[in-house]
Formats: sequence, structure tokens, C-alpha cells
Amino acid sequence: MFLQNTRMTWIFSVILCLFFMARSGQLQCVRETLNDKEFSITVTTTTIEVKSGDCFWIGYEFTFPKNKVTFPLHKIWFQGDPQNKKTHLEENKEVVKYEQSGTRYNVKMNPLPQGEYEYGFKLEWGCDQTYVFPKTIRIIVSALTQKPSVRIPPLVEGQDAKLECTAPRLCLEITPKIYWIGIKDVLSLGGVPSRMILTFTPSADYHNANITCVANYDSIRAETTVTLTVKFAPRILNSSQCMVDSRLLVCVCIIWGNPLPLITWPLALLTDFSVTSSRSNQTVNSTLVMPAADYQNSSVRCISDNELGWADFEIPLQNYRGDLSLKYGLDSSHKSDAVHCWPIAGVSLSVNVALLTALIVCTVKRGKSQERRKELGEEMDPYTSLNRADDDQHIYSSITPTPRQTT
Repeated sequence: MFLQNTRMTWIFSVILCLFFMARSGQLQCVRETLNDKEFSITVTTTTIEVKSGDCFWIGYEFTFPKNKVTFPLHKIWFQGDPQNKKTHLEENKEVVKYEQSGTRYNVKMNPLPQGEYEYGFKLEWGCDQTYVFPKTIRIIVSALTQKPSVRIPPLVEGQDAKLECTAPRLCLEITPKIYWIGIKDVLSLGGVPSRMILTFTPSADYHNANITCVANYDSIRAETTVTLTVKFAPRILNSSQCMVDSRLLVCVCIIWGNPLPLITWPLALLTDFSVTSSRSNQTVNSTLVMPAADYQNSSVRCISDNELGWADFEIPLQNYRGDLSLKYGLDSSHKSDAVHCWPIAGVSLSVNVALLTALIVCTVKRGKSQERRKELGEEMDPYTSLNRADDDQHIYSSITPTPRQTT
């Protein structure tokens, strides 16, 4: 009985000792010294150029000392630091129970995002035994060429529409995660692997808006952006206005619609006005100019329509303190003003011509009278002139004096 207790005590002590040795780190694997000359690797090429989303292969063969490498053997392709486990690609890690030294292999590598990478190769076996081959392979990945395709039907405001996004299959046929960016009012989502259908009701606010379909393949992101075109009935914007001063009435009607709407100004019995228009980004600006004296109402009506509907708006008149011809870049001699100014200009010209004619006639008559008096003075002697003083006074007094005209 004593011997049995002693044996149990000894076994318990050994187990306890081993436990504390393991906890204290004293029980460790002893790494064997490796000779680099006993390891070698040969690769098909040291630089590989591929497109993002494409798989690629690395052809290689390696040798190792059979007396030092035990099985199972781990073959690992890694990026970056070989000691950093996070950089190891688990999908590119292979465990083999038997490996023939010098055998040639082709390993298939997963797709990579655009960029440049450096791959290394190492072996792991036994109790924390590792050998890292010094040769590395450079991988150059160009931009992704395979992108999702987006199908958009004709969009009309208020009518439900379905947008379809189909993602391409990469080399491993990984099922991507598909989602949309840029649409908030989503009614439903559905589809099958590699295809997503979005149902929503478009509004005018979505016209010319960009939406993006995104497909995520683990580390690779592919996306396609499209611009929506929505048809909608015309809308008269609040920035429309009518200004009036003492001479002109200027109204601007601004319409937003797709297709581009037409604008009319129902001005019954009025003929003296002009209308100009400009268009950009589904917006039409129509400007009406007319004499203020010809229009007596307190508002002007603007009407617009396209194939989807029409809009009608009464624009109130607002007084403007200033010259509208300057504000809107108009010629101050507007055609209506020119018509009103023509009678004044004609009267002024007629008066000037009449005054000039009268002045010329009076000047000629006065010149002739002076010449006549000179001739009479030369023929009479002084005595005769004195005797006829009364008669001469009577002759000259009968001529109505003409006052000098001033211009």
C-alpha cells in the first residue's frame, strides 16, 4: 500500500512539473540549424502582369533535404513579412503528407486588386520549423476591366421602374455582393446570384442624377455609374417674375420640364411686344418685353406644355425703381418707344425747317431794300433829298419790319 501511494505521488509530481515547465516556457521546440545550400527554388518567371479580377498561376519547383524536413509539410505563398501571419494567404496554403523533392508545380492564385505585390514562398514542418526561400515573385495588377452592366428602362415620373445590375463572374466565379448607391426611395430589391433588380418610382428630382451599381468580390470592388433621364411634366419655377417701370413691362417665365416645354403668353389684342427664349438643362427662360402704357392688368399669364402635361401661372406685376432697359440689357430706344417718339421728332423737324426758310427770305428782302436805298441816294442831290423827306418816310413806313430770328 505504501509503494502504491509512493508511485501515485511520483506520477502526480511529474505531471505537475511538466505543466509548470510548459507554463513557464521551458518546454520548447529545438530548432534545427538549416543549410541554405540544401534548399532551392526555380520559378517560371519573376514578374507576372495580370488584370485585376483575373486569376494567375505560378509555376515552380523546389528542393529540400529529406533528412531534415518532416511531414506533414506546409507550403505557403505569402505577401510581405514571412513572420506576419496576417499576410499569409490561407487559400494559397497547402498541406501535404508526402512531397517529392524537385517536383514541378503550378499554383493557382486568387484575383487581386489593382497594384503591385511581392510574393514569397516558405515551408513549415515539425515543431515550429520554418524555411523561407530568398527568391520572390513580383505581381503587377492593372485596372479592372470587367465591370457590372446596368440596364435602365425609359423612366417617367410617377411610374414604377425596374433597374437591373448584372455583375461579371471573375476567374473563381465568386458570387459578389451587389448593392446600389444614389437611390433612396427603393420599393423592393430582388434577383439571383450576380444579378440585382431594384424597383423604385422615379421623380423629377432624379433627372440627371447619378446612380452606381457596386459589386464586391472579397478584396476587389467593381462599379458602374450611370445618369438617369426622367421625363416629367413642365413646372413653372418661383423665380418667374414681372417688373414694370414708367416705360417698360418685362416678364420672365422660367419652366423646368423634360422634354423641353413650350411657353406661350396669351396677350389678346396686343401687337406691340417681343419675346425671346433660351434653353439649358431642361429649363426654358422666356422673356416678354412690351410698353408699360399698353398693359393695364395687375398680372401676366404664362402657359407651358409638353407631351406629359401643362402648367399655367399668373405672374403678378411688381414696380421697379430704375430703368428696366438697363437691367435686362435692352436697347433704350425700344421699338414701342421709337413709335411714340416719331411724331415729336417730325414736328420738331418741321418747325426748324419753317424757321430757317423764314430767316432766309427775310435776309434776302432786307438786302434788296438796302441796295435800293443806296441807288436812290446816289441819284438825288441834297436839296431834292430834303424836299422829299416826308414822302420817303411814308414809303419806308409801309414796309412791315421783320424781327431778327433766333435759333
